[in-house]
Amino acid sequence: MAWSPDGALLASAEDPRISIWEAVSGKKTATLEGHSDAVFNVFFSPDGRLLASGGNDGDIRLWRCDTWSCSATIATGFVTGFNTAMAWHPEAPLLAASCEGGHAIYLFRIDPSLGGQTARGSVRYSNAKVVLVGDSGVGKTGLGLVLSGNKYKKTDSTHKRNVWTFQTQKTRGKGQGLTRETLLWDLAGQPGYRLVHQLSLNEVAVALVVFDARSETDPFAGVRHWDRALRQAQRAAGEGAPVTKKLLIMARADRGGVSVSTDRIKEQIKRLGFDAYFETSAKEGLNISELKKALRKAIDWNGLPIVSSDKLFQQIKEFLLEEKKKGRVLSSVDDLYHLFLKSAPKTENRDDLRDEFDTCIRLVQSRGLIRRLNFGGLVLLQPEYLDSYASAIVNAARAEPDGLGSLLEQDARDGEFPIPTADRVSGSGQEKLLLIATVEELLENEIALREGEDLVFPAQFTRDWPEAPDPEGKAVLFRFDGPVQNIYATLAVRLSHSGLFTKDEMWKNAATFRPAGHGRCGVFLRDVEEGTAELTLFYSKKTSEARRFDFERYVQAHLQRRALPETIVRLRIFVCPECDTPVTDKQVEGRRGRGFDWIRCNVCDDKVSLLDREERVEADRTTVAAMDRSADELRDRGAASATVEGKIATNDFDVFLSYKSSDRKAVEEICEQLKQRGILPWLDVEQLQPGKPWQPALESQIETIKSAAVFVGKDGQGPWQKMEIDALLREFVNRECPVIPVVLSIVRRKPRLPVFLRGMHWVDFRHDDPDPVDQLVFGITGEKGRGQ
Repeated sequence: MAWSPDGALLASAEDPRISIWEAVSGKKTATLEGHSDAVFNVFFSPDGRLLASGGNDGDIRLWRCDTWSCSATIATGFVTGFNTAMAWHPEAPLLAASCEGGHAIYLFRIDPSLGGQTARGSVRYSNAKVVLVGDSGVGKTGLGLVLSGNKYKKTDSTHKRNVWTFQTQKTRGKGQGLTRETLLWDLAGQPGYRLVHQLSLNEVAVALVVFDARSETDPFAGVRHWDRALRQAQRAAGEGAPVTKKLLIMARADRGGVSVSTDRIKEQIKRLGFDAYFETSAKEGLNISELKKALRKAIDWNGLPIVSSDKLFQQIKEFLLEEKKKGRVLSSVDDLYHLFLKSAPKTENRDDLRDEFDTCIRLVQSRGLIRRLNFGGLVLLQPEYLDSYASAIVNAARAEPDGLGSLLEQDARDGEFPIPTADRVSGSGQEKLLLIATVEELLENEIALREGEDLVFPAQFTRDWPEAPDPEGKAVLFRFDGPVQNIYATLAVRLSHSGLFTKDEMWKNAATFRPAGHGRCGVFLRDVEEGTAELTLFYSKKTSEARRFDFERYVQAHLQRRALPETIVRLRIFVCPECDTPVTDKQVEGRRGRGFDWIRCNVCDDKVSLLDREERVEADRTTVAAMDRSADELRDRGAASATVEGKIATNDFDVFLSYKSSDRKAVEEICEQLKQRGILPWLDVEQLQPGKPWQPALESQIETIKSAAVFVGKDGQGPWQKMEIDALLREFVNRECPVIPVVLSIVRRKPRLPVFLRGMHWVDFRHDDPDPVDQLVFGITGEKGRGQ
């Protein structure tokens, strides 16, 4: 990161972009694209007119600080790695940069006029995201069609999101053009689908919240839910994020039978803070023009970051979006790259162009328009299919007759669940890969919990809790606003993964957990209204005070992250430990006001403690953080297992393992640890088919695999392993892939490594710090893991 000379701006280097932030407001004002790999350095010039950035792609880029467009690129070929550095001379127009390893420093004389120039091919654009949300069947999709300029047509209730272009406009400012694009997202509204579609509420400029005025129950139930979900997404974005504008929309106003009064509509607008209200009919065109004008006006372009990029990046993005429009579903990066070269015959095929193509895939993915899968080098050009499959799996779990909200994971991967034909991908091969990616997403977002062979969905249980309406042993009540089902589902999953509590039983509105030691802890959920709930914590008598306090603190920390913090209210419930008679709030307030920390039960005359929280027990402040780490680790492990399944299905091996047969057991243990991190190793005992010659299989893997690990055991290397290493070395050196020497824990003395491995950084399993598995993953992927 770097501060501007006047302290007004902060530049942060990301991968592979740079973000510019206003220091006071925290608002992101610009995003700079151009580097094709990680950016390690950013420095403002002393006069504040230029920003220099150095990346792992070997380029130094100079950016104008008035328009944030690229002014010049210096292709050095050496500014790479974490240990590089750059600095501006405080007076002279000189920029110093160290080469990799710090063995030399290069000086560049920078023309001061670059602060007012823009490099040829530099482009600027800004994006606005508009979402259509509301209950199922209220007319969102029909409205979205006509708003985006399409002809109205009657549509069935959609199960996946649609993304349309609302408008694209070009403007000029400060001597350079600016393209503004507005995308309209239609999100499915079925209750079972909300868990998935709420994940798309990030960076929303305007939300059109659609309701059904003809509902005979509560036409605003869905409105309240989506309002709270939008507010939570706004809070998660941070104080500097642009405020989401909200427009309340009555769709299908041409139909009769409106059951909601004008006064009630006005009351909801005021209560929920809507910026405007429209009664529309997509079929008749009622107020569509007026809504379009209001939508354009509601977008605060000055509050949205401007993205500075170059013409090539823009060309690649347009190509990817065009392939998406053609209906292509799944494609490899290699195929897309070659198609791009054919579509742009003047573009030269070179290594750095491939890097830039990969970078553009990541940038378009960040907008939610495509998705690069974590296996097979595949790109999903229609990521809305993931929403469709995920939502169908969630609904299938809910429909199970046992009411346990679960589905066999194998059934989920085989597509053995109901899903509309229109929402399925044609071709069993493509569908198999998408189902693996869907399971991975459900586990990664903690919508599902893996338990044995089942995927368990805590929010989809339908069996009633037998102890309703009030749990025995209740101790604390939390009232909160927010996306209730998401909050409950993720809480149940994370508590199950916390390491301190294990899942006991679950119902549609309650869950119990077994703490380390003795007893039982539980949560009981009661919906107050749409988007508002009460969560009661209860315990068995055998549960220790320390475990009760850990449980409560973790639940409260979860609510602070997932609910709207300003709406959280905590109420301590005091109950006689002998006869379970509750003490009223007035009695508690009166006794504590007089300095007492106890009260006599008015039934059995037993002494009831009125101490609360830290007054009751001295708690370990690190427990919540430790529980979070455990939950994160198990979540990542579950998602990683799905990633490995995808890699197996696509023969996408990450690392070749070379070892001596006497070390097989130790290597197999490390192999399993790598799989838990989402790394798929090629191990001969797993991959070589009995009865088939091993040489062709081995040679084919050496030609395609990304890296190799050479294991050295207590007996050194065997003659066959040396032959492998010679072949590996020749192939991997040619492809500039890593060959990682690994010393096993069974080695007692420092081994004498082969000559060509001695100069390489090696991983030593004889030591725990740094974590050798993290080190090995870093060597294989180039990405640092946990604790690094």
